[in-house]
Amino acid sequence: MWSQPIRLTSKTGSFMFKRVSTICALAIAALSFTGVATAADNGQGQGQAQQMMKSYRQDAQQLKQIHDKTIKNNPQLAKEQDQFQDTVQQAIKKQGYDVEAGQQRMQKMAKKLQSGDLSDKQRKQVMQKFQSERQKMVKARNAAMSQPEVQKQGEQLQQDTISAMKKQNPKTTQLISEMKNVRGKLQQQGGAQSPNS
Repeated sequence: MWSQPIRLTSKTGSFMFKRVSTICALAIAALSFTGVATAADNGQGQGQAQQMMKSYRQDAQQLKQIHDKTIKNNPQLAKEQDQFQDTVQQAIKKQGYDVEAGQQRMQKMAKKLQSGDLSDKQRKQVMQKFQSERQKMVKARNAAMSQPEVQKQGEQLQQDTISAMKKQNPKTTQLISEMKNVRGKLQQQGGAQSPNS
């Protein structure tokens, strides 16, 4: 459940330790965009897939708003979330990867890529380094997340978060259900179009 890839943007170079990104890992559980975007990118039925992706993103945005409000109104839950993030960071360090140093390296590379000062060759080299750094980060994170004590703490936090979100806004259940439904349809569509995906 906790091994889905991190979606990392070159704008921020962020990993998984900012509250805004925890909505994917915590509130929506296994509802990552992996596979969904692939299905939407395929040629056949693209219009329908794009419409479903739009609906999915809108629901995700609403969930994120509920999540942020829930955290703001529940200091204990915010503390529990911070503790879990600390646990994950420590577990990643035990894998031999320094998250903060990695983030700094990625931010520097992201700035270079955004500067527009690079030649095509230089840009390609920086992109390769960026992807390599990201892969190291994800590998260490996945190894950390597979540890039983981390999984147990994460699952508890997930339950507590979703429960608090439902109290904050009863629409939470409906939004999660809709997202699961759309995600399933998109993955079926993608699988039908590209059996090897």
